[in-house]
Amino acid sequence: MSKREHWQHDGDRAVRRPRLVPKKHLYLALDDWDKGFSIHKIDADTLQDTCTDLQFGFPDPAVLRLSAPVHGLHMAFTALGSNILIATNPRCRLTPALVYDTETAGLTIGPRLALTLLASNAITVAAGGTLYALTCHHFNEQHAFLAMSWAATGSDEVWSPRPSMDWSWKSVPSPPPFDMDDEITSRVLHPDGHTIFMSARETHYPYLPSGTFSFDTKHSEWRFHGEWALPFEGQGYFDSELDAWVGLHKDGYICSCQVASRSSTNTVEPEWKMVKEKLFLKVPERQLKLARASLAYMGDSNFCIVEHVLCEGVEYERAFGDREGCLLHMSTFGLKYDHRGELRITRHLTNSYVVSKHLTTFSPVVFWM
Repeated sequence: MSKREHWQHDGDRAVRRPRLVPKKHLYLALDDWDKGFSIHKIDADTLQDTCTDLQFGFPDPAVLRLSAPVHGLHMAFTALGSNILIATNPRCRLTPALVYDTETAGLTIGPRLALTLLASNAITVAAGGTLYALTCHHFNEQHAFLAMSWAATGSDEVWSPRPSMDWSWKSVPSPPPFDMDDEITSRVLHPDGHTIFMSARETHYPYLPSGTFSFDTKHSEWRFHGEWALPFEGQGYFDSELDAWVGLHKDGYICSCQVASRSSTNTVEPEWKMVKEKLFLKVPERQLKLARASLAYMGDSNFCIVEHVLCEGVEYERAFGDREGCLLHMSTFGLKYDHRGELRITRHLTNSYVVSKHLTTFSPVVFWM
């Protein structure tokens, strides 16, 4: 554990004593249980390069198992601070979400999902202690943008059935500028901590970007930055050592992107770079049709990527269920620029686990917290 100093009074003297900061771990959400989902906690310091040796399952049991209220339906997982928010049944508004606190290992009841968030393709970004959620197009409805935070409920009476603080959703005053036919392809938080960048493309013309927009959470304002798209897909992360955003390129590579200006409406796409070595989507014939890789930022230019693939020799139709027909690749790696300014991979370790997988529509999700 790392240490931070703080002052503590001992009689008439002020004594400086170290305060322990909880060690961070990797948390994996998987559909490896026939009755639902599991969350596994992994110490990154114990990972070793075992790319040639398969491990059957994980050495430690899951820290949390979640029975699915409806068999065969997926759950949705997202992070806010040290909490993992779990939508146990995104198709039903009456089913509450759960909040798993990784620091205390406590599980609490979270807020019910807002109606506009019931779609499984909702996009979430955490900024300033608030979780912002944007729905993608769904049945020709306009995008909706909401914010979830831990806030006062206005109930201060001792015997009130409502707590004084609770999780709650609220609508963002400024409506999102995306067209109904736009699909959000990527999102990332600006290093200022309160400006969210998002790229969109037209669903009818998937190779034509609709443009990149930013949302200032402090002033609730949207800004258009031009008809270009961020080079990565899904969630990106800012790394201060590289002074760049980092994310997953659709072709299986890691890429870094120059941070766009918050105020500029420049139509020129920011400069970006890509590593030469593939880290996912390596063997096309073993890829799962609907599965996506998941990236987590571990700080100091260190990252973790997880991906499900078919076990060698296993047919796609026979890979699902309690058959251990899938592999979970977990790779940790560092990034740096070499003397030529090229993006390079460092400290690359890969662990492969033979696991069960039950849903074709669910991809593994990894968090660092």
